Amino acid sequence: MLEKHGTKFGVSSMNNKYFKLHIEQANSYRKRNKGAVIFSKILIGMASLVALGFLISCSTTPIVDSRGKSSANIKGDMNRYHDDLHTCKSIVEDNTSYFWDKSKVLYNNLRWRVLWLSPKLQTRTDLLNNCLEGRGYSVINK
Repeated sequence: MLEKHGTKFGVSSMNNKYFKLHIEQANSYRKRNKGAVIFSKILIGMASLVALGFLISCSTTPIVDSRGKSSANIKGDMNRYHDDLHTCKSIVEDNTSYFWDKSKVLYNNLRWRVLWLSPKLQTRTDLLNNCLEGRGYSVINK
């Protein structure tokens, strides 16, 4: 019964010929455009790395309570805040390495793998917040 239609599975030889032609055309298309496919994958990968770089390198300015007072900030005003902020930033940048700081951030983000048993390392933002607190400001986003 199956041999009656010309092939073993009941598909005519004409359909089989068109199927082979379709496969050959698809393979030739894939061979011709292989470079474009690889280029698009590389382009997508590089774009995602750039986006990831922008997300990682986002810096946040410390949020300081402008009415908070401590013993170091005798007047309790914000007149010298910008000068103190830039002084603390320059002190932290002069005494720390950018690469080493990013490795500390990565380490702190992966501490959950050891059930938070390893101690947290101080990063540039921690040092900046400590510097501002030492100058008498109440830093909210620690």
